[in-house]
Amino acid sequence: MSSKLNDKLRFKNLSLILLNKKFWFTHFLIVTIISVAGLIYLGQATYSGAPPLVHFKSSTGETVISRQLINAGERVFHLRGLMSYGSFWGDGAERGPDFTADALHRMTVSMRSFYAGELKAQGTTQDLGQYDQDAIAARVRREVHTNTWDESSDTILLNEAQIFALEELNRHYTRMFTDPHYPELFQIGYITEPKDIQALTAFFYWGAWVAAANRPGEDYSYTHNWPYDPDAGNTPTTATFIWSAMSILGLFLGIGIVLYVYGQMKSMHYDPFNGNTGTSLTTHDLENNYIRPTQRGTYKFFALAIVLFALQVLAGIIGATDFVRPFGLFLGDIIPFTVARSYHTLFQIFWFFMCWVGYTIFFLPRLSEAPRGQTFLINLLFTLCIIVGAGALVGIYLGQTGILTGDMAYWLGSQGWEFMEFGRLFQIILLVAFTLWIFIIYRGVKPWLTRKNMWSIPAWLLYGSGVMVFFLFFGLLVTPETNFAVADYWRWMVVHMWVEVTFEVFTTVIVAYILVQMNLITRAMAERVVFLAVMLFFITATVGIAHNFYWIAKPTGVIAFGSVFSTLQVLPLLLLTLDAWRMRQEKTRANTLRDQGKQTIVMDEVWLFILAVNFWNVFGAGVFGSVINLPIVNYYEHATYLTGNHAHAAMFGVKGNIALAGLLFCCQHIFEKSSWNAKLIRRSFWSLNIGVAMMMFLDLFPVGVYQLVDVLQNGLWHARSYEIVQGDVFKTLTYFRSLGGAVFVIGGVIPLVWFILSRGRRLVREVQIEPNSHTDYEKDWAAQEDAPH
Repeated sequence: MSSKLNDKLRFKNLSLILLNKKFWFTHFLIVTIISVAGLIYLGQATYSGAPPLVHFKSSTGETVISRQLINAGERVFHLRGLMSYGSFWGDGAERGPDFTADALHRMTVSMRSFYAGELKAQGTTQDLGQYDQDAIAARVRREVHTNTWDESSDTILLNEAQIFALEELNRHYTRMFTDPHYPELFQIGYITEPKDIQALTAFFYWGAWVAAANRPGEDYSYTHNWPYDPDAGNTPTTATFIWSAMSILGLFLGIGIVLYVYGQMKSMHYDPFNGNTGTSLTTHDLENNYIRPTQRGTYKFFALAIVLFALQVLAGIIGATDFVRPFGLFLGDIIPFTVARSYHTLFQIFWFFMCWVGYTIFFLPRLSEAPRGQTFLINLLFTLCIIVGAGALVGIYLGQTGILTGDMAYWLGSQGWEFMEFGRLFQIILLVAFTLWIFIIYRGVKPWLTRKNMWSIPAWLLYGSGVMVFFLFFGLLVTPETNFAVADYWRWMVVHMWVEVTFEVFTTVIVAYILVQMNLITRAMAERVVFLAVMLFFITATVGIAHNFYWIAKPTGVIAFGSVFSTLQVLPLLLLTLDAWRMRQEKTRANTLRDQGKQTIVMDEVWLFILAVNFWNVFGAGVFGSVINLPIVNYYEHATYLTGNHAHAAMFGVKGNIALAGLLFCCQHIFEKSSWNAKLIRRSFWSLNIGVAMMMFLDLFPVGVYQLVDVLQNGLWHARSYEIVQGDVFKTLTYFRSLGGAVFVIGGVIPLVWFILSRGRRLVREVQIEPNSHTDYEKDWAAQEDAPH
C-alpha cells in the first residue's frame, strides 16, 4: 500500500518525473519531435511562401529588370561587403541605410512626383491643391501594394510611375557610389562600374517591391508590411498585435511552471551545492600541479583565441572612426568600414570557437587516457584553424575592396553574408577542421558512450559540440544565386543555431563540467541541470529561430511560432539563475577552506567570469532579447541599434565571458603557479564587463531608443538615413561610447592579451597519469544516485 502511494505521489510530483533518468529518453523524443516538426514547417513555409524572383516588364512587354540582373545585384551586394554597411529587409549592419526601406520610400516619393508632374502638365497651375496631393498619395499607396505578378507568365508588370521610380533610384545609387559631393556618399572608388550599380539598383528595387506588394490573397505585403512607412501604406498587421499578446501570456505561463517545478525541487530538501569533498573553487589536478598528456598542447589554441580577440576589438575601433573622427583620424581609405565590420563580427565568433576547441580538448585527458595519435590530430586541427584565420584576414580585404573579382572573390575573398563573411573555400576548410574536432572529442569520451552514461557530462561534451558543428553545414546552402528570402533562412539556420541554441547548450555543459571539477555541485546534479536546461533550450530556441524570419517574406504562421517560442527562451535562463545567490557565496566558503588548510588555491578569477555569464544570460540575452523579440516591438525596432545593444550583451556578456572563463580555467592549470597574476585578471574582468555595460548604456541603448522614436514618427527609412546616422546625436553618443571602449580596451583587453601571450614559456610539464585513475573516476561518476529522495 505504501509503495503504491509513493508511486502516485511520485507521478504527481512533476519535478520527480523530470529529474528521473528513467523518463529522460521519452523527454528527449518529445523535444526532438516538436523541434524537428517546427523546423520542417519553417522550411516548407520558406520555400512555398518565397516572393517571386522573376522578370519585371512594362505594359508594352519590354523587360525592365531581368531576374539575372537582380541576381547580379545580390552578388555585388554580398561580394563587396554591403551587408556589413547597410541591411536588406533589416538583416545586416546599421552604419548605412536599410536598402529596402530606403528604396521603398524613394519609390513612393518618385511615384508621387511622377503623378504630380502629369497633373501639372494637364492643368493651368503649377501648384497642386491638398485634394490632389491626398489623391496622389492614396493612389501611390494602392499601387505599391497591388501585386502585379502574373504566375502564368512568371513576370511582374510595372506601370510608368514605377519605371520612373526605378530610374530615379538608379540615379541616386549612382551618385551614392561615385559622386564625392553627394551628402550620402558611400565611399568614393569602392563601386564604380555602371553595370554593378544598375544591378544593385535592381536588387534593392526588388526588395522594396516585396516589402510593399501584398501577398496573394492577403491584405498585407510579403514582409508583413515591414518596414514601417506610412507614406507607402506599411503599418503593422493584425497578426503582429495578436501574437505579441499571445507570446506574453505564454511567457507568464512558462514562468509559472518553472517556478512551480523549482519549488517542488526545493521542497525535497535537495541542495545542489552539496557535492563538495572538502574543497571548493579548486580542482584535484590544480592542487597537485598535475598536467596530463595533450593538455599542455592546448595553449596554442588559447594564444590564437586571444590574438583574434585583440584583432576583433581593433576592428571595432577602426569601424568607430568612420562615425566620429577624433583628431581627424580616419582609416577608411586603408581599411574600409565594410572590411573592419566583417572582421569585428567574424573574428568574434572565431575566437569563441578557439577557446571552446581548446578547453574541450583540455578536458579529455581527465576523462580517459589519450588515444594514440591524438597529439598529431590536435596539431593538424590547429594548422587548419590557422589557415582559416589567415585566409579570412587576407581574403575579406581582397574581396570586399575589389582586388579579387568574380569567382575568385567568392571562393578566396568574401561571401559577404553577415557572420559568414569569409570565402567559400575557407568555409569548407573550417567545416573540415571542426569535423576533426568532433572526432578528437569522440576519441576522448568514447568510454563514456554507454547506455549507463549516455546523459553524463562527458557524453554531453560530444553531443553539444556535435550539434554545434552539425548546424554549420547548413551554411553550404547559402549562395548568391538563391532567392534572398530562402538563402537568408539557411544563414539564420547557422547563425541563430550557433548563438541561441548550440552556444547556450555548449555554455551550459561547460559551466556544469567546470562546477563539477571545482567541487561545487555533484555530478548527478550537474547531469540533471544540464538535461533540463538543454531540453528547454532545444524546444524554445530551435523553433524560436522563427523570430529572425518575421520580416523576411514568410507567412503569418512564422510570426506565431517565432513570437511564442522565442519569448519562452527566457525560461532555461531563469532555471539557471535561481541559485545565483548561493553561487555568489561560494567564494567566501572557498576562502574559509583555504584558511583551514584543506586547499591551497581558490580559482576566484575563473569564478568571477562564470558569475558574469549568469548575470548577462538573464539581463543581456534574456531581458533585452525577450523584449525585442515581441513582434510588435520588433516591427518598429528591427534594424535599429536596439538590436546591436542586445547583441553586445548576449555575445560578449554570455559567450565572451564563458569563453574567457574556460580559457582561464585551463590556463591556471597550464601556467606555473608563480606566473599567475590574480590582481591583473580581476582588474581585466571588471574593466571588460564595466566597459561593455558603459558602451551599451552610454550609446547603444539610448541611440537605439532615439532611432525607435524616429521610426515611430517618420518611418524606418528616416531612422537609418544619413541625416540621423551622421547627425549630432549619433556622433555625441558615439563619443560617449568611447569612454566605455577605453575602459574595455585599456583596463581589460590589453592586460589580458599580454598576460596570456607572455606566459607561453612558463608552462607546467606534462606527467603520465596514474594507473587505473580513469576507471576510478568513472566509477565515482556512475555511483551517483539517479534521482533525489
